[in-house]
Amino acid sequence: MTQIQEHTTKQEPFDLHLHSNCSDGSDTPAQVVRTASERGITMLALTDHDNVLGVPEARAEAATLGIRFLPSIEMDAEWPHEMHILGLDFDTEEPRMKHALSIALTRRGERNREIVKRLHAIGCDIQAHLGGEIGAATRLNIAIALVKGGYAANTKEAFAKYLRKGCPGFYTVERFSPEEIIRLIVGAGGVPVWAHPMNGHADPHKIAPMLKELGLMGMEGYHPSLSDGDSVVITSIARQMGLIITCGSDYHGDHRPEVVPGQTWRNNALLRETRAFFESRPQK
Repeated sequence: MTQIQEHTTKQEPFDLHLHSNCSDGSDTPAQVVRTASERGITMLALTDHDNVLGVPEARAEAATLGIRFLPSIEMDAEWPHEMHILGLDFDTEEPRMKHALSIALTRRGERNREIVKRLHAIGCDIQAHLGGEIGAATRLNIAIALVKGGYAANTKEAFAKYLRKGCPGFYTVERFSPEEIIRLIVGAGGVPVWAHPMNGHADPHKIAPMLKELGLMGMEGYHPSLSDGDSVVITSIARQMGLIITCGSDYHGDHRPEVVPGQTWRNNALLRETRAFFESRPQK
């Protein structure tokens, strides 16, 4: 029996969607890895938004704990509704990707500063509650700051009252297209995966084939936002198109306390195949 075949018979939980405080999580990259390890995770991907700032720290901690680590990212795509694409197990030093991420971080910083400015104009001064570098922040960070400042009861209200389209704090900037993101990830030796495919009222039956034509290699079939029925639909579509199926908790630490690493992992053949797929790739 080969090493890959052996892995398909073992119960080895993994989580390919976690966030640190390098984007909108509460934990340091090392803390994310330790928390995942404590829950039995033996392979993980740190997928901060539009940056890989936490990869070196997370990689070092994973090596100490003997965990398979996939340097990864979650990128926001230019799309009429929400579309996020995970770039799993890619070379973070690949020149074109490094350049693109520099552009993405600049754009994100521009957006965040404008949102803070617009909120201040309506009497919501959240600057003191943001903490850290605003350039890498997400809307969740801003929503949390609104709650801390007493301008909203919770993050759900903060989004509904201030941050969604049509609200006084809404502002967006240009983002890379799905085609550009997929090309960048593949060009850096990575695996592009459509994250939480039902978000934004997406129709995966229509969108998945289009993304597959662009080079998509997988779909996140198990995610906290997906019901069991949704997962059946997503995994069925993915299997029909020859895409790998991943699971991710979308862990954010204390910022989403109801979510824990590994909660969407299932000991089934689909995810064991995915585990074997990544185990067969050379470590980066």
